[in-house]
Amino acid sequence: MASVYAQIDDCKDPSVTVSQENLDEADTYVVGVLWSRGINPANVTLPNAQLKALAVTWATRLACIQGSMGDNSPLKDKAREYLKNAETIESQITHESLGLAATTGSSAGSGYGTVRLGRA
Repeated sequence: MASVYAQIDDCKDPSVTVSQENLDEADTYVVGVLWSRGINPANVTLPNAQLKALAVTWATRLACIQGSMGDNSPLKDKAREYLKNAETIESQITHESLGLAATTGSSAGSGYGTVRLGRA
């Protein structure tokens, strides 16, 4: 089954082998990022370079973690760098950067809110 946001051919780091499972987990991560920003993944036009970069970075990070052997593995450091890169890409994701209309008013934000419950 093909991944939604990135494919194995998109993962170019020669020091790690990204698997389909890594890409599937990256898809789940990207969907979570979108929902956390109040963005319905169904509203995003694909392919999208920003989401592809996030998926590739996250999948490669997962591959580094899986491929690391021991505490002194150079892949552990590489995984940390990929995490930093993923966080940077993630921080730049907005409605506008994905070509969507910005939300305003009470529907703005992550989609989560609080409600005070009490007795009448």
